[in-house]
Amino acid sequence: MPDFTRFLKKYWKIILPALFAITVALGFFWSATNNPYVFEKAGNSMDASDDSLRGFYEKSLALSAQNQNNFTATFLAVGDIMLSRNVASKIKTAGDPLLPFTAMTHIFSGADFSIANLESPFSGSDYIPPTGSLVFNAPDENIKGLKQNKFKVVSLANNHALDQGVSGLERTLKFLDENGIQHIGAGMSLKDAWQPAIMDINGIKICFLAASYASVNDGGKTTNNFVARTDDLENLTSSVFNLKSGCDFIAVNMHAGTEYVTKPNLAQIDFAHAAIDAGADMVIGHHPHWIQTTEKYNGKYIFYSLGNFIFDQMWSRETREGLALKIQVSKNQVPTLQGSQMPAKIDSIELIPIIIDNYSTPRPANEDEAKNILGKAGIKEKILR
Repeated sequence: MPDFTRFLKKYWKIILPALFAITVALGFFWSATNNPYVFEKAGNSMDASDDSLRGFYEKSLALSAQNQNNFTATFLAVGDIMLSRNVASKIKTAGDPLLPFTAMTHIFSGADFSIANLESPFSGSDYIPPTGSLVFNAPDENIKGLKQNKFKVVSLANNHALDQGVSGLERTLKFLDENGIQHIGAGMSLKDAWQPAIMDINGIKICFLAASYASVNDGGKTTNNFVARTDDLENLTSSVFNLKSGCDFIAVNMHAGTEYVTKPNLAQIDFAHAAIDAGADMVIGHHPHWIQTTEKYNGKYIFYSLGNFIFDQMWSRETREGLALKIQVSKNQVPTLQGSQMPAKIDSIELIPIIIDNYSTPRPANEDEAKNILGKAGIKEKILR
C-alpha cells in the first residue's frame, strides 16, 4: 500500500488529466450513440433538421441557396435650381408654378425621387428680385413644382443660403419640412448642417450629405455655423464614416468650383477625393454654372458640376446646358440565419443632357446637343455602369 501511495504522489499530475480525458471520451461516445441531437447512428452524418452545429451550418447553406431578393431604387440628380428672379417672373406671367418642370415631367416620373441644389430661399415674401440681382428669394407658390415632381431632397449648402438672412434660412428649413422635402448642407447649427437626408426606397437606405465652398455670397471669405463647408474635411470625414453602418449608399453633394470653366479646381478635387476615401459612393457637384468633367476615382464616380438645371442665364450656350443623372442602385438581400445582407451597388447611371429655354425651363437635349454636352463632361456613353 505504501508503494501505491508513493506511486500516486509521484505520477498524479499525469493520472488526473488522463482520467479526465477518459471521462470526456466516454461521455461523447454515449452522446454519439444515444442522443439523436448529435449524430445519426448510420454513417455519422449530421441531421440538418436538428439544432446541432452541423445542422445550423446546413440551414445557413440552404437559406443562402434560395433565390436572392434583388431590390432596386432609382433617383434623379440635377444641378442648380433657382426659383427666383427671371424664373419667378416667367412663372408669374404663365400663372403656373409647374412651368419650369413641364418639359421634364416624364423623366421625373420615372424615378423614385429627385435631388437638386436649391439656390433660392423661401422667406415667406412673394417679392421677386429684378434681373441682375444676386440676392434671391422664391415665392412660396413656386415650391409646387418641386413637390409634384418628386424632389424629396434639396441641398441648401450654397452661397445663396443666407440671401434672406438667418431668419430667411430658418423659415426655408421649416417650409421645406412642412412640404415633405428633406434638406442638407445648412441648418441652424453646424451640427444640423452636417446632418444627412435619408431616403428608404424598397429597403435600400440612400443617404445624402452636402457642403459648399462659401457660407454667404462673398467667395468663401466669411464662415459661420449655418452652412457646411467643403474646406471642413474633418466634419466631412466623420459624417461619412458615421453613416457607413446604417446606409446602403452614400452620395455627397458639393457646391464648389470656379464659375464658367469646364475643369475642376484643386479644392473641388481634394474635397471629392476625401469624400470617397471616407466611404462615399458618389460625389455630385454644382455651382460653376457650366458642365464640368467627370472622374472615376477608386472605382467611384465624381461629377464635378452638372451645370444649371432651372436657371435664367440665357446669355450663353454653356449656361443653358446641364446634365441630369438617373441613378439606379440595387441591393441583394440574402436570407441567412444571422440576417446579413449584401451592400448596395450602382447598376447604372443614365446621363440626360438638358437645354434651358425661356429663361426657366429645361428640356431633354436633341441628339446633336446631347453629344456636345457629353463631350464637355468627358463622357462618350449615355449609360455608365
